[in-house]
Amino acid sequence: MKKSRILIQSFLLRFVIFAAGWFVLVGGHQISDIGFVVLFIAVTAVISIYTVPPGQWVISPLGVVRFFPYFLITALRGGWDVARRVFFRTVPIDPDFITIEHDPDQQKTLILAWVISLLPGTASTVITEESIVVHVLDKKLPVTEEIQELQNRINEMIVG
Repeated sequence: MKKSRILIQSFLLRFVIFAAGWFVLVGGHQISDIGFVVLFIAVTAVISIYTVPPGQWVISPLGVVRFFPYFLITALRGGWDVARRVFFRTVPIDPDFITIEHDPDQQKTLILAWVISLLPGTASTVITEESIVVHVLDKKLPVTEEIQELQNRINEMIVG
């Protein structure tokens, strides 16, 4: 009985979060399709429960609030870095590969790998058993320090 209550609570919470996200993204203008939207959000909530079961990730709301501006600024800085390298050929390029130890928690490692590719001066990542290999565009950039900061922020956001 307790497991079904947890699943129902998780479903309702995810449904409300996804519905709020939908409402924000479309601005509430597509209310005429509400039946389809409710069905789509319900299916999405069920799929999310199967992919990330309740209790698997414990997310700190304060950590998420603190991570969001960092994420946006990092994405903008990374985009600006790519634009500079494309449009201004004078930006130095001295590529290399660096290896970063990752957290034993696979979810934290996955988020880390996703966001690393947004950091300025990075091109791609590969997750291995023990580490993450990062292709950097200029080995003189402080990518290792930025990844350390990113790891700290992810640890503040995801507890457990």
